[in-house]
Amino acid sequence: MKVLKKPEMIERQVGWCGGCGHGIIQRLVAECCEELDLVEKTVQVVDIACAYWSIDALNCDGIAGPHGRCAAVATGIKNVRPGANVYVHAGDGCSYVIGLSETCFAAMRDVPITMIVVNNGIFGMTGGQMCLATTLTGDKTKSTKTGRDERSTGKPSDMLKIMQNFDIEYAARGALYDSKHIIETKKMIKKGFENQRDGKGFSIIEVLSPCPTNWNLNPVDSMKKIKEENEKIFPVKVYKDRGVEE
Repeated sequence: MKVLKKPEMIERQVGWCGGCGHGIIQRLVAECCEELDLVEKTVQVVDIACAYWSIDALNCDGIAGPHGRCAAVATGIKNVRPGANVYVHAGDGCSYVIGLSETCFAAMRDVPITMIVVNNGIFGMTGGQMCLATTLTGDKTKSTKTGRDERSTGKPSDMLKIMQNFDIEYAARGALYDSKHIIETKKMIKKGFENQRDGKGFSIIEVLSPCPTNWNLNPVDSMKKIKEENEKIFPVKVYKDRGVEE
């Protein structure tokens, strides 16, 4: 019988809200690093936002980059320490709005890092404002009090459709709303780390994640929203796998 236990890489409990998906992602990262024997080689780059808690939770080197600049910071670290397992843990606002150019340029250069983007459809740490890339049409936020209106703010965008057109190694989207999808998401994250370990190029893994606090929903209904609403706009699948295509 297999005994399940907390990964040793997780050092302490941190301050994510109840029902938040960041903690699940953090555990998946820790499990993958331990299973691939990458803990001592790992350097995490987190955003000055909800993902920041990870730098306090995990026993590995880490840097908190300026808001939205995680991909650029990770690129610099990888250039200086090419043997390190460098990964980004950042939100959708950081990666696809404020830091869109940094994310795209890292992809265009096929920088051999692993980027994990938490898609919770909102700017979480700053109080729950609309995220231009991922907030669903009609969703109410602090900056769209009557619901997102496509006439004034446009539609949410599937950024992985853009990323797959760059000559990158891997692009995939997972979800956290049930155990099956959590297991599949872990496989995607591990694939991103394996690509980097094996000297391959840029990997981006987006994860559909709940934000009960800013969605004004309980954790169970937040997971239901991801399954019934968010996944219709942001399909869970592998968008690009260069190794398979070749």
